[in-house]
Order: sequence, then structure tokens, then C-alpha cells
Amino acid sequence: MHSLHELVLGRLATVRKDLDAIISRLDDGLLDWAPREGMRTVRGQLVEIGATEIQDQHLLRGHTHVEYPEAEAQLGDSSTVEALRQGLKKVRHDTVVMIEAWTEDDLAEEIAVPHGWFESLGLHEVPRAEVFRSIALHEWYHTGQLVSYLWARGDDPYKW
Repeated sequence: MHSLHELVLGRLATVRKDLDAIISRLDDGLLDWAPREGMRTVRGQLVEIGATEIQDQHLLRGHTHVEYPEAEAQLGDSSTVEALRQGLKKVRHDTVVMIEAWTEDDLAEEIAVPHGWFESLGLHEVPRAEVFRSIALHEWYHTGQLVSYLWARGDDPYKW
């Protein structure tokens, strides 16, 4: 049977592989593009992925809630695709270090989460590992949006 460590790390690696494939198809000229007015830009999608993971890291460390603008600032430079790739890579490294620092019991431990928060599943407490799974789910959701963005521009993902 696989450990929680293996399952969580595997999920995060799988989704990051998909996101990295998308990032490799982007150029700096696409960062401020969105399919329609009012939709998040390509840059906005990538920043959303990193900033939310940073917010989750703070929760997992037992810190107070970090507002989105502060988390966005912690992600760092978002002026180029490469800067965003490096920022996301650092954030994921920090998440993996956190996972590896905890025991199986730590990952299974129920922790308090803000009620109504996405990661809460509508509960007041969830296993710590569930927050890591939520990081992957959140990233995959936005990765799927980026696939659609590229497809809307004629970059057919079935031909990649």
C-alpha cells in the first residue's frame, strides 16, 4: 500500500508535469491575454496557482491567513514566463519540503481550516494531506483553463 507521502507527492508531481507542458507553450506576449474581457489573463492564472499555494503553505504552518496580495508578492516577479516558471518551481519546492518534514501520522492529522474555504470540503477540520490534495486540484483546474486558452488560439492540445 502506498504511503500518504507517496500519494500526495505523486499527485503534485503529476499536475505540475501538466502545468509545465502548458508553460512550455507560452511566450511573454501571451501573459496579458485572456479569451474575453473580464476573464483572468494567462499571467493571472499562473499567479493564482502560485499565490493560492503560498496561502495554503501558511495555513499548513499554522500561521495566520495571508491575504492574496501578500501571497502574490511572495510569489515574486511575474513579468516573464520564465520568472513565473521559477516562482512556481520555488513555491512547489517549499511545499515538497513541508510534506517530507511530516510523518505519516502528521499528514493524517486533522487540522482546523476556515469553514467555507475550498480546502475545507465544508468541514471545520480535514486531514493535513487533504490540503495538499487541494493544492493539486486547484492547480489542475487552472491548468485546464490554460489548455482551453491555448486551444482558443488554435493550439490544439490533441496535437501536442
